[in-house]
Amino acid sequence: MSTVENKNSAKRFLCITAVSVVVLLLGIGCLSYMVDPLFQFRVNDSGHYFLNPWLMNGGLARNYDYNTVVLGSSMVQNYDMSIIRKNDPSARPVKLSTGGMNNKEMEYLYSFVRKDSVRSFIINLDIPQFNLGFEELRYPTFLYEGTFRNKFEYLYGYETLIRFLPVDLILPLYLNGKGEIPVEYEMKTDLDKIGNNSHQNQYGAGYVKDLYLSGRTVSVQDMDGMEERMRNKLDTLLDSFAMDDYKNIRYTIVLSPYSALYWHHTKVCGYHDQFIDFVYYLNRSLEKYDNVKLMFFFNMDEITDLNNYSDISHFSPVVTSKVQENIHNPIYELNSSNIDTKIHQLDSLVRIFEEQNRDWLPKN
Repeated sequence: MSTVENKNSAKRFLCITAVSVVVLLLGIGCLSYMVDPLFQFRVNDSGHYFLNPWLMNGGLARNYDYNTVVLGSSMVQNYDMSIIRKNDPSARPVKLSTGGMNNKEMEYLYSFVRKDSVRSFIINLDIPQFNLGFEELRYPTFLYEGTFRNKFEYLYGYETLIRFLPVDLILPLYLNGKGEIPVEYEMKTDLDKIGNNSHQNQYGAGYVKDLYLSGRTVSVQDMDGMEERMRNKLDTLLDSFAMDDYKNIRYTIVLSPYSALYWHHTKVCGYHDQFIDFVYYLNRSLEKYDNVKLMFFFNMDEITDLNNYSDISHFSPVVTSKVQENIHNPIYELNSSNIDTKIHQLDSLVRIFEEQNRDWLPKN
């Protein structure tokens, strides 16, 4: 074979290889686009996906068909969207929740919600989060901010091609062969239950007691400048919500039912009064908004029974359902005319709990 023929053969090989690589990459990109496992282009709510709220909340906020948004940390992570639809058949709810969501992450996620599509927000506020000294944004921004570079990284990235695309291709075939989907798969594939980990949790008074006495409670609170820090963080958060700019949207702010043991712990650690003062400040801050209701579940009778909890703050599916069923019930609304009474009810429940459990509770 002549030198010229060798060169032509090499060129043909390189051309064929280059074209093959381009076709392969285009095929991979098209497959990623069509399956769209992390909802960057669309949300097929009738499909089966392996769900991960940390990676999917951005896509849900931008692309899902919703008019009701549930936003918050693990306190709403186990909410079931079907309950919202049952109570209001016209509601199209989406849950944007991740465990341990801090205020910076809440502001960030809120910014992607399409406000022109929303008629109702349900937002849980965790009091301890307002005392954090440092907050970092832990979401992978390439899945939230829709630039061309981010889309390219998504279509060809590790999360898509290795972690989720193969599973999402196999998952429908696997689930279609089952008459009844096991609960562990339902929680991981049903958008109504995205992030729900209630089936993995252990509930019971003895279990919670053992956790608490072994020192596994909640993060330590920095009491230096605590009151000012908490108020400033609330002011910043409310400014970012700009609720006055969306007067057609109903905002329901939720204070979820921590256990009586949690409130006992705040007494032992010396920041109970600061947390209660923050509730008063929150109430005053929200009263100026005509489109905002503050729902107070701190004083539910269930807080004295640790069988309703998996630790000192996270509650059972039964309590979660009760909160959801009463999320707009005026009986649970907090305002300036009833706040003293409701705080007194909370204190009374905590004292009852302390009396019933004085044989093992650490003393103040």
